[in-house]
Amino acid sequence: MALMANILIITFAALGLFLSWYIYHKKGKKEKLVCFVGDDCNKVIKSRYSKVLGIDNEIIGIFYYAFIIILALSLFLGIDAVAGIPVFNLLIIMGALASLFAVALLVIQAFVIKEWCEYCLLASAITIVIFAIEIIAR
Repeated sequence: MALMANILIITFAALGLFLSWYIYHKKGKKEKLVCFVGDDCNKVIKSRYSKVLGIDNEIIGIFYYAFIIILALSLFLGIDAVAGIPVFNLLIIMGALASLFAVALLVIQAFVIKEWCEYCLLASAITIVIFAIEIIAR
């Protein structure tokens, strides 16, 4: 993968990691998230769709973005495979799954909850951009 693509992936993943941590931090302190796009971000982040298998979406995001950073750094350091699996393939697979998840959450916001959370929108956009960079860099 090209150096610039790697740097972009690490940068976007770091932004996503910070964003996921911020949501987790605010939610944990029971502080209200102030949104400008929708009326109530808290309606989204506290909905029944805010967890998968009992795990908060923002925790899943923290682990996803951290994993992407580790994989991209591995490529940057010349590590091409982990347990015999090409690192780039892992990036593509994780990016595809995360993008599908992000789109599903966007659909839920639009048609089920009928409320928008700008933090969630930004996290979804970051996830899709990371995947797009991976595809273009292929």
